[in-house]
Amino acid sequence: MNMKTCFLCVGALSCALSVCACSTQPLTWQQRRLEQPTEAELQWERAGHVMIYEGMTDREIKYAMTHHFNRVQGMMFINTVVTDDNGKPLKDPETGMVVTENDGCD
Repeated sequence: MNMKTCFLCVGALSCALSVCACSTQPLTWQQRRLEQPTEAELQWERAGHVMIYEGMTDREIKYAMTHHFNRVQGMMFINTVVTDDNGKPLKDPETGMVVTENDGCD
């Protein structure tokens, strides 16, 4: 194997490992509930109940709205974390606190 091929293999392997590390992070209970609801949780939603999700990121919510549109009537999101282009939470430069959307519920 020449040096160029070896370098490319090492680069590809490191990218694959970083993707694996990311995808093996355990889901929070809210992420699990949103993405992988049990049949009982789905029945609960179909019965007209609403699950309130707090502190999820704007990206998680956009994904849910796209991929779980049939369940939107059973979802409410509060204190949504605003993220930057890289998906990292934005922080207020003055306070250092994570920026959340104003949901209008006072």
